[in-house]
Amino acid sequence: LLSDPAVYVEVALYGTADDDFKLLLVSEHDDIVNELKVVTKFVERTTGLESEVRLINGGLWKKQENFRASHPYSPDDYDKTSPLEQWKSQHPLGLQIITQMETENPLSKDVLTKSLRRASKRFQLVKIEEYDDLGDGCVLMATWREGSVFVLWDGRGHVDINLFAYEGLDSQKVKHFNYLFRSGTTLSTVLYDEQPRGFGRVVSYKHDFDPDVEPHWAQGK
Repeated sequence: LLSDPAVYVEVALYGTADDDFKLLLVSEHDDIVNELKVVTKFVERTTGLESEVRLINGGLWKKQENFRASHPYSPDDYDKTSPLEQWKSQHPLGLQIITQMETENPLSKDVLTKSLRRASKRFQLVKIEEYDDLGDGCVLMATWREGSVFVLWDGRGHVDINLFAYEGLDSQKVKHFNYLFRSGTTLSTVLYDEQPRGFGRVVSYKHDFDPDVEPHWAQGK
């Protein structure tokens, strides 16, 4: 397929095990979806087979040389009422970080407990609890006044770390926490994801958000 409106379609037709096959279509029809409905219903009615659309690939959009829009639109042309209401409804309370680590070498509950204690010293922990009575691996939970850490080990080479804090946490401190947790092991980070937490459809970090200041996209021209 070179360009729109060319379309390539694969339809699986099946009944008994001996009747299974594919119907391959190439079309330049502008309304391929509705036409496809007509074709598949006709095939089902005349053959007794069932159909399933597996693939629809469209051609590339045709390039229009020296194209000029009849009316160029900018962000100022859109109604910002709803997104601004959502923005102002935010109440970010803290920061959550999900980290996944893996290794091909053996791990144990004792090794991970030591890693958690070493990495969590700066948080003035209240306590660390261990749960290992269900399935392989274990769950370690550390809590302090401003947050918590959950460590989930699958009993093999995968570890999930769920870290949350209301205050005193940023990207650099989390990376230092992960560095201390990995120390003394062959664990390596395979996923790192951080997001603000709170209520009111939070999308902004606490340190970036000021409810009394409008975002730049909501300000006038």
